[in-house]
Formats: sequence, structure tokens, C-alpha cells
Amino acid sequence: MTLDGLWKELQDLNENEVETIHKLVQALKRARVSPLAYIEEVMHFQSMGYDKERAVHKHRMLVTDELRNRYKILHGGITATFIDTAMGDTVFKEVGTERRSVTLDLNVSFIRPGMEGWLTSETQVIKKGRTIIVMETKVWDEEKKLIARASSTFFSQS
Repeated sequence: MTLDGLWKELQDLNENEVETIHKLVQALKRARVSPLAYIEEVMHFQSMGYDKERAVHKHRMLVTDELRNRYKILHGGITATFIDTAMGDTVFKEVGTERRSVTLDLNVSFIRPGMEGWLTSETQVIKKGRTIIVMETKVWDEEKKLIARASSTFFSQS
């Protein structure tokens, strides 16, 4: 694909589609200089720190039109990606970024649809072994309604 070819593809887009392309290009450019992956930039993923009192790592993401499905709700795969990303960030906070860590399993229960605004997740480490970390995550919308919960096992090694 050349820039000329891309320009031709863009010619018949409506105003909303052009805005979507603009947002995706901005996320792609942010990913060049950010430690976050492209999809994390598209989600506006943010680490909100550790809540010592509740023993949870907090994260958030923004529901945008680009992340909604045909029913105008947050796509379930994006919800799962948000949870997996929050858990992955939690692993790095717990064991350090010099270790390689991957998801072994992820079980997500969808409770309510994610509709709009910021979603907040809280991830709790259930068990941290030498190479295995078990976690649980809950996700709420801005109205403090639970929209999803998940459990996962990560493998981490030097």
C-alpha cells in the first residue's frame, strides 16, 4: 500500500469514518514512543497504581465507538483484552519487567454490557509462586456497576 493508494481509499469515507481513522493513526503514533502496544493505545489503557488498603492493582480504559460492536456495546473481546492487559501489567508490577510473562489461561464472565465512558479494573493476586501467578479481576463502569469478572493464570520466568 502506498500513500497514494491509501489516499484513494480515504476519498469516499464519511465524516465519522475519517474521525475513526484519525484516532487509529494517533494511537499508532503513540505506540511508537509508548511502552504500550497499539491495542492498549486504542483502549487508552492506564495503570492507576496499587491500592494497599484493598490489595488490588487498578487500571482503566475508555469505551469509544471504535471498540463497540454492532449492538453499540463494548466488544467482548476488547473487554477480555482489557482484563488480560491489566493482569499482565499486574504481573510486571509484582515480579518486574525483566521477566518474561505470558497468559496461560483466562476465564471471563460478562455480567453487564460496557456502554460508555471509563471502565475501571481491580486485579488481586491470589497466589504468587516462583513461576506461576494466579489472579482475579473485576471491571466496573462509571456507575460502579460490575460488568465483568475474570480469573487467570500467568507463567513468568527470567
